Amino acid sequence: MSKCPPGVICIENVSMFMLFLVVFPIIYIIYYMQQNRKVSQPENPNTNIYISPPSQSSQQDMYENPYRPPLKNNMDFLLPHYSQDVRGAIPINVATQGVNTTYNQVGILTRGGNSETILPLMGRPLHTSRDKWQYYSMNDKNNAVKLPISFQGKSCTNEYGCNSLNNGDSIYVEGYQDVFRVTMYENNTMQYIPVL
Repeated sequence: MSKCPPGVICIENVSMFMLFLVVFPIIYIIYYMQQNRKVSQPENPNTNIYISPPSQSSQQDMYENPYRPPLKNNMDFLLPHYSQDVRGAIPINVATQGVNTTYNQVGILTRGGNSETILPLMGRPLHTSRDKWQYYSMNDKNNAVKLPISFQGKSCTNEYGCNSLNNGDSIYVEGYQDVFRVTMYENNTMQYIPVL
């Protein structure tokens, strides 16, 4: 066995190997525990999920957008847009029947007689499995007031809608106090993507 000079640390090969066998597993265990801690504790511990409410159009949008139906919404008066909903972001008044489609111009309304008046016919299907629709029209003046329509004695703007309109049907338009003749646009042909 050799002796080390004073003031110098001497490590033999066997001592170095034993030191390596003890220190390396300790370093590995510490590193492994740090990695597991990062996985088990995410950086963002907030588990609250916020579901943003569907965007509500303003009352002004009903006047500017011809495709927005003339429906009264009392919630605009009860809960102003600047108020906070205390229940959180729970969606309410979700449609339970059919698809909530948007209104489209599906035809025109023509008034006979001396004054040739042509109005747009706006409509949307009410239910997917029935032939009920909701319709309204707009006047031909600059302010574009939305006018309710009646067909076969039933209002076409309420929640039940009315039967589907066809070419030549006679409907009553509120505001004009007259009967108009319906001309429907042709349906778009169905198309598909053959590779799907």
